[in-house]
Amino acid sequence: MDMKKTVLWLSLFLALPAVILGQGIEVPPRHVIDLPTAWPLPRAGFDLNLRFYGDGGALMSMNVGVSGEFMFGASYGGTKILGEDSLEWNKAPGLLLRYQIIKESFALPAISIGFESQGYGAYLDSTSRYTNKSRGFYVVASKSYAFLERLDFHGGINYSLERKDDSDLDLFTSGVLAINQHVEVLGEYDFALNDTQEQSLGSGNGYLNAGLRLNIKKVVYLELFVKNLLDNKKNAQYFNREFKITFFQYIL
Repeated sequence: MDMKKTVLWLSLFLALPAVILGQGIEVPPRHVIDLPTAWPLPRAGFDLNLRFYGDGGALMSMNVGVSGEFMFGASYGGTKILGEDSLEWNKAPGLLLRYQIIKESFALPAISIGFESQGYGAYLDSTSRYTNKSRGFYVVASKSYAFLERLDFHGGINYSLERKDDSDLDLFTSGVLAINQHVEVLGEYDFALNDTQEQSLGSGNGYLNAGLRLNIKKVVYLELFVKNLLDNKKNAQYFNREFKITFFQYIL
C-alpha cells in the first residue's frame, strides 16, 4: 500500500470517533508545527499523534495532561517505515515534560518551562542529532487575542542536548490565526542559532515553516505542513512536506 492510501485510511479511521461521538472541547495547541507553546493539555486529557515526513518517515506520540499545569508525553518513530528499504528507527524514544508556571491573563502571557528530546526528520548518527534538533530545555511564552476566531503568538528560548555540531542557545517564535472554528493558519520561525557551524546542517537562514490545521468537531485534527521555506539546509533543493493526524479525548 503506497503512502497516499495509508494516509487516507488512517485519516478515515481516526476521524470515525469524531463523526460518531462529537464530544470535543476547545483545547489550545501544544505545538504550532515543531515549536512548543506554553499551553499544556487539560487534566485527564490525552492526545495521540501520527506524523508522516520525508524518506518514508513516521512518528507516533502520546501526551497526557496530569493537571491544569503539567503534562508529559512520549514518542517514537523512524524513516523508511513506508517503502521497501530496511527500517531505520530513531536512536531512542522521545520524552516531553511541560509545566506552566504562569497562567495567561489579560495583562500577562502564559509562561511554561519544559523539556523535549524529540526532534523532527531523520536521526543522523554522524552528528548525533535529528534533521531538526529537539528543543531540549526551554522557556516559552504564549498570548492569545480575540481576532477573527483567535490569534496566538508564542516565543521562547531553548538549549538542545543535540550539541555535537553546535552547542549555542536558540530562539524561536510562532503564531496561529484561527479563521473560524475549523480552520487555522500556522507559521513559525526557528532562528537555529545552534545550527550554524561548518559541520552543521543549517546555512544561517533559520527554519521558516507554515501549515494549515483542520479540526473535526475538536476531536480529530488534520494538519499539513511545508517546512524549511528559506532553504536553511546545505544542498537543500526544495521545501519539505509533512502530514499529521491528532486525536484528542479525555481519559475519564
